[in-house]
Amino acid sequence: MNTNPINTSAAFSGNAQRLLYGRYGDPRTQGWENKWMTRWEIRKEFSWFPAAAIYIHKDFKPKLTAAFHELEAKGLHHEIKSFDGAFNIRYVRGSNSALSVHSWGAAIDMNAPENPLGTAGKWSQAFLETMLVNGIFCGQNWVGRKDPMHFALVNG
Repeated sequence: MNTNPINTSAAFSGNAQRLLYGRYGDPRTQGWENKWMTRWEIRKEFSWFPAAAIYIHKDFKPKLTAAFHELEAKGLHHEIKSFDGAFNIRYVRGSNSALSVHSWGAAIDMNAPENPLGTAGKWSQAFLETMLVNGIFCGQNWVGRKDPMHFALVNG
C-alpha cells in the first residue's frame, strides 16, 4: 500500500511537507515566492510584536492575525518576547533531505531562548489553546522531539 499518495522526493516526505507540497507546490521553484509569500508590516497592527515585519505565507497571515488579536484581547500577547525567524528554505533539523515547514513560509519561531528545541516549552496552556483554535500548531505539543519555539500552519 502506498502511504505517500503524492509521488514526491525525500524533500516532501513528512506529513506536513506532503500537505504543503500538495497545496502550494515546491517552494524552490522560480516564481513561487511571488505567488505565495507576503511581507507583513506586523507592527502597524500589533505594536507589541518584537519584529517590525515578517515574511510569511499569504495563507498563514490571516490565521496569525486572528490569533494575535485574540491573544491581545486575553492579555496573553505578553508571552511573546522574541521573534526568531520565519521563511527560510532549509532542511528539517537533523535531516539532509526533508524541507522544513519554514521553507513554505508556513512557520514562525518565537521565544527561542526560552523554548529551545527538545524542551517541554514555557508557553501557557491558554496561549497554546488560543493559537490552536486559530489553526496554528505549536511544536510544544508534538509527540517525540518537542520544538516549543515553532508555530506553524500545519502540524508536524
